[in-house]
Amino acid sequence: MSDEDRTQERIGYVLNGTGWATLSFRADAGPMAFAVSYLHDSLGDLARMGLDLAKGAKTASAVFMDEPGEVHLVVTGDADAMAFELRRYRDWASWGITAMDDYEVLDQGVVQRVALVRNIHAILERMYVEVGPQKYRELWVEHDFPLRTYEGLIAAFKKWPRASRKQEPKQEPK
Repeated sequence: MSDEDRTQERIGYVLNGTGWATLSFRADAGPMAFAVSYLHDSLGDLARMGLDLAKGAKTASAVFMDEPGEVHLVVTGDADAMAFELRRYRDWASWGITAMDDYEVLDQGVVQRVALVRNIHAILERMYVEVGPQKYRELWVEHDFPLRTYEGLIAAFKKWPRASRKQEPKQEPK
């Protein structure tokens, strides 16, 4: 994927060393970036979101935990166009420390299901190819690379009627 393609992605996710990553989000108001801690399996959440959406889920979410606080990406809808909200919590709502309804909406809008699934696949593919499962585990400390979910996403995407063969994600050999 070229750098130009990456700038068109709504979500970016990169490791920044042991136990930390950065979530980037292309919002209508401009780019946003958030620190992400190893305390939560955020890449696993993102992978499950992609797989669930590829299988037709009507709602999916991913948690990106900081120390303190967290950001949730929530998508809902039963068609190709899905509503999304990017929510910021002052503390860890996913651990029950703050209420799930006590958040600030940072961005909201509509995202195409297929575009979001492709974006998530691209993140996983880059992590798989550039970092690899073993190094990921060393850097992310508490959580393994979501290999089975990644492989499930590839399989689901190949069967997906909304995706043309020309645009299928590819799993590159390690």
